[in-house]
Amino acid sequence: MTDRPLSIVILGGGTAGWMAANLFARKWSGRRLSIELVESPDIGIIGVGEGSTPTLKRFFELVDVADADWMPACNATYKLSIRFAGWSPASGIDSYAHPFVSQVDTFVQKAFTVNCQTRRLGLDVHTQPDDFFLNGTLARQHKGPQSPEHFPFEIDYGYHFDAGLLGQYLRDLAVSRGVRHTEARVVDVAQVAAQMPQLWFSVAGHTCGGAGGMIGCDDGALVAPPTMTSLPV
Repeated sequence: MTDRPLSIVILGGGTAGWMAANLFARKWSGRRLSIELVESPDIGIIGVGEGSTPTLKRFFELVDVADADWMPACNATYKLSIRFAGWSPASGIDSYAHPFVSQVDTFVQKAFTVNCQTRRLGLDVHTQPDDFFLNGTLARQHKGPQSPEHFPFEIDYGYHFDAGLLGQYLRDLAVSRGVRHTEARVVDVAQVAAQMPQLWFSVAGHTCGGAGGMIGCDDGALVAPPTMTSLPV
């Protein structure tokens, strides 16, 4: 990235939009950069419970947010494995579990792979992943993934959480890091050659063009979006 000033507009909030805003704000915190997220107040959120893979754990590490900071606010719990009931009734196995693989599983991965290859040859060998990998054992014993500081391996895990609450948490975090939040309904995007694309908002009964700060309307008025909040980085 060059040192010239850049302006990024993210259309749509929710977990995806606010994750992007936080990543940009953290990755390019030392740049001359303006980040604005535009979302419509007329489009509601589903707000369901949601589960993740360890990718979300790595996201929070990238944006420097500890589990203790966000999990209580989002009713989150740890997720070590995914179990599928009735996966293959013909095999005689009631369920199939997929534990998330961690560094310590390096010592058993070869045994598991060899057994899987052997089973494909028609031999009856054990291939249930949760009996090989650490997170399978932890889940079966109802234990968490937190290890003491002297434990030499990293344990990977995911989460269960309220998606609506997570979106709100990520919004507040992004705004505290300098991201501008605009509530408006986007009705069109105009692309002009060699110029930055221009968004057209529907705000307070007007059709308005622009992104960030005061925006010009079709009736010549200058209005600000109804909700626009930002804090210095």
